[in-house]
Amino acid sequence: MTLSQTEKLRLLEFTKDHYVDFYDVRLLIAKDLEDDILQQMKEDKTLSFEEALQNAFEKYGVIGFSDVSEDYMKKINTYFYKKVILKVVKDEVSKPKFWFLATAFFLIIYYAIMSLDSMPFVLAGGFIVLIILGLIFYFRKLHKNSKELKKRDHYYYLDQLLVSNNSILFPFTYMPLVLAPHIGRLSETQSLSMAILAFFTMVSCIAFYFIYFRLYKNRSEILDEYKENFLNKKLELKFEIV
Repeated sequence: MTLSQTEKLRLLEFTKDHYVDFYDVRLLIAKDLEDDILQQMKEDKTLSFEEALQNAFEKYGVIGFSDVSEDYMKKINTYFYKKVILKVVKDEVSKPKFWFLATAFFLIIYYAIMSLDSMPFVLAGGFIVLIILGLIFYFRKLHKNSKELKKRDHYYYLDQLLVSNNSILFPFTYMPLVLAPHIGRLSETQSLSMAILAFFTMVSCIAFYFIYFRLYKNRSEILDEYKENFLNKKLELKFEIV
């Protein structure tokens, strides 16, 4: 026994009507509902689809789908960190070109900072302005695209992760902003303090590169892999509408 396409769509609409915002989370909960409904209808041939649906929903209690939605989002977060971010980082750091460019960038930043050694306020102010401008660009660009994606009914939680600051990479982007005002206290020697600031500035730029060019720009490909490797295989979702 299987549910019809109309009944499967009804499950998705049902989860949406009960405040499940993300399409992939709706699919996962709808699959759970489908399994429950099929089991009920197998045990009681007289039970209608709608009656079985209401029976299944009652099992979630007064809070409805809140807890199960949170549980599924935690699983998606784990997938995102392990299968997306970690993969991207490992792919990049395995290339000699990455280390060459990172070293060159570090040296350029270090010598630029050392040239402003006698003007600490200019140096700190310059870093603050650059980082703030970077963050403004980041938030304006990604916030705009996030709003556009949310207008679609098929807005995935993975979309939210890809266009938001929910990434573990994001804290690295503003580290120079935190360190720059305290540059004189980073180390016992000025040169080492400058090297530390240059290093974290390099890390900040790399983090921006990962977030924007390797994650956000490739979100369509990442989303396709997510559907195949997480929704379909790991949770055995066979919905044709995925």
